[in-house]
Amino acid sequence: MFVSVSIQAQTKIFWTDGSSGEIESGNVDGTGQANVISGVSACFAAAVDSIANQLYWTDFISHTITRINLTSHVTTVLIDGIDGIVAPRGIALDVTGSRMFWVDNSTKKLQRSTLNGTSITDLITTGLVSPGYVAYDPVGNKVYFSDNGVGMKKIMRCNPDGSSLEDVVTGLSQVWGIAFNSDDNCIYWIDSGIDKIQKGVVSSLPVTKQDVITGLTGNIRGLVIDAVADLMYWSDVTAGNLKKASVSGGAVTSLFSGIAYPQGIAIDWDSALPIELMAFSSSVIKNEVILDWSTSFELNNSGFDIERTLSPKEQWTKIGFIEGHGTSNEQHYYSFIDRNLPSNTYKYRLKQIDFNGNYQYYDLQNEIIIEKPKTFSLAQNYPNPFNPSTRINYELTDDGKVNLVIFDITGRQVAQLVNENQIAGYYNLEFNAKNLSSGIYYYQINFVGTANSFQKTMKMMIVK
Repeated sequence: MFVSVSIQAQTKIFWTDGSSGEIESGNVDGTGQANVISGVSACFAAAVDSIANQLYWTDFISHTITRINLTSHVTTVLIDGIDGIVAPRGIALDVTGSRMFWVDNSTKKLQRSTLNGTSITDLITTGLVSPGYVAYDPVGNKVYFSDNGVGMKKIMRCNPDGSSLEDVVTGLSQVWGIAFNSDDNCIYWIDSGIDKIQKGVVSSLPVTKQDVITGLTGNIRGLVIDAVADLMYWSDVTAGNLKKASVSGGAVTSLFSGIAYPQGIAIDWDSALPIELMAFSSSVIKNEVILDWSTSFELNNSGFDIERTLSPKEQWTKIGFIEGHGTSNEQHYYSFIDRNLPSNTYKYRLKQIDFNGNYQYYDLQNEIIIEKPKTFSLAQNYPNPFNPSTRINYELTDDGKVNLVIFDITGRQVAQLVNENQIAGYYNLEFNAKNLSSGIYYYQINFVGTANSFQKTMKMMIVK
C-alpha cells in the first residue's frame, strides 16, 4: 500500500485570438491571464514543448510554423512558404522523438519535421481533401488527423513515417478539434455539426462513438486533454471564452472570457505527473529491506529516487535511483534492495520524477522494523578465495566489546579490524589484504557483554 503527495507547478493553458492577432496564456484555474505574443496573422493551432519551454503555432495567412521561447520570448520562424507550406493548420509534437507533425490544408498533405523545422518529410500526400487538426499518441506512437472535406468527414491515423494509414472515426459532420488521451486510449473530438464532444477507444477501428458532452451551443473549436488531471479544455468562438470539463463530461466550467476569436488551444504538460502506480510493497530478510513496486502506465517518466528516514524523525535521505521507462502503456515492475541496515525502525518513499523535473511522492504506508539478531554469528567471508578484498559479516545479539583480528597460519596476528564497543545489530566490513602474501589465514571474533560472550574463528584464503 502507498499514499502519494505531488509537487508541481501550476498548469498553463495557451490559446490563440484570431481577431486580435494574439496568443495568450493563463492558469487552468482561470487566473493569471497574460499576453504571450502579439502580431500573429492567423494562428490556427498551437502545441507546447514543456521540456524546452517552447510554444509552437501554425499561421495559415503568413504560411509559417513559428515557436517562441516562453522564458526568453525569442521568436523563431521554423518553416515558411519557401519550404513549400501554404496553409498549415493542426500541429502536434513528439518531444521525446524531437519531431513535429502538421497538415497543410492547401497542399492536402500530412507532413513532419524536426522540432527545429529541418528534415521536412511528406507523410500523406494523396487522398486528403480538407485536413485540419492533428494529435499525437506518445504511447501507441500514432499520428491522428481530421479531414472535413466533402466525402471525408472523418479522423484518420498513421505511423510517424506515414505508413499504415487507417480510418479511426467516420461519418462525422464537422470536426473542429481532436485530442488523444493516453490514459484511457481514446481519441476525443468536437463535432460542431451535432454540437457534441465525443470519444472512441482506438483498440478497435473504426471506433464506436461515445457521447461525452451533448447539447453544446456556439462555435466550439480546439480541444486539449490533461490526461493526468482527467480534464479537457476547448474554446467557444461565439461566447468568446475557454471552457473545461472532466473527461467524462462533468463539471463544465467557463474559464477566461472576453476573447474575440479563440481557436487554437494547447496545454503546458510541465505539471503532468506521468505514472499510474499499481502497488508499492516491502519485505525484510534479516537486515535487508526489499522494495517492490509496479506501474500500469508511464508518460515521460524519468525514474524514481528511493528515499529513507528513521521513524519518526522524517529527515529523508536519497539512497538510490531506478530509471523509468519513459512513455509506455505496458505494466512494469521495479525492485530495490536496501542492504546492511542497523537495527532500527525505518520509513520509505518513492520520489517519481518526470523529464520536466516535476515529481510526486509515494509513501510506503507501513514502517519497517529491523530487529536485533536472535543469535551471535560470524559468517564466511565473501568472496573466498579473494584478491585483494573480501567482506566479513557478523551479528551481535547484545551490546558489548568486540575484537576482530586476522591471524596467519602460524598464529601471528597480522591485522586488527575491530576493537571497540558496539551495539547489538548486523555488521558488514571490508578487509583489504593488499599487504599480505598468498596463503591461508584465520579471522576471529571475540565478544564480551554484560550477560553474554561469544568467540568464533573462520578460515580464509588469499590467492595472488
